[in-house]
Amino acid sequence: MSNTGKLTGKLIISGQIELKTGLHIGTNKDTLEIGGVDNPVIRDPLTREPYIPGSSLKGKLRSLLERAQFSAQPYDNIEQFYNKTMTTGNILVRHHECSDESCTVCRLFGASTGAGINENRPGRLITEDCRMTGESKEQLEAIDTGLYLTEQKSENTLDRITSAANPRQQERVPRGTSFSFTLIYTADTTPNNNLFKADIRSLFTALRLLEDDALGGSGSRGYGRIAFKDLKAAYRPLEYYTEAKDEVIISQNGETLMAYAEKVLSTLE
Repeated sequence: MSNTGKLTGKLIISGQIELKTGLHIGTNKDTLEIGGVDNPVIRDPLTREPYIPGSSLKGKLRSLLERAQFSAQPYDNIEQFYNKTMTTGNILVRHHECSDESCTVCRLFGASTGAGINENRPGRLITEDCRMTGESKEQLEAIDTGLYLTEQKSENTLDRITSAANPRQQERVPRGTSFSFTLIYTADTTPNNNLFKADIRSLFTALRLLEDDALGGSGSRGYGRIAFKDLKAAYRPLEYYTEAKDEVIISQNGETLMAYAEKVLSTLE
């Protein structure tokens, strides 16, 4: 029997994202400034601070988890798994959606109608925008880079025939900067249920994959390497909201991501 629509509690995972290399998550440039960077980073319109959009983090986690699931299960062809398509500009983008209740990709990130799916499936994972920590902001404000809280990196593309250079300026958030992040998992089963366990293990698998991948643009050129640290999980059963029952808090104390996931699950079981 499907548990879709039920609410048994929420698992809130928070911590910090530390940049191991410069990060570029771009935005549209509305005006052309003399001496300005060609590719600016996205900023909060009120504070002007760079941030990591929740959509960027969520999209990367889903993409990595889809690839891992596709590799772990036998499929006749790539179209059988990546069964949904959309066009962005002139680019065809494939992704996976299904109605299988045990599919952790669709349980975590949701699925929409079409391609054999009769009903929309809401995702169980919420990813908030990631804000720069106060400590990182203070450190960057003390450094004169010519830009507010970021750095400018000069790059070149070379004509393979003439060797003519085509310089450009890329704005990045510098290495060492930390952002606070929060993931909210909406549970439709109790923590001792196999579906709950599979979802949490899959989520931490995606986090671990992202540490060895890249977030944002120019990943193949070394941008966007990150690490998750100082994690804290707070499990709030339904009774936390209806009867003011205490939450259960599990902190990361030096464990690897996967060891910490098992620690969370064993504590809640």
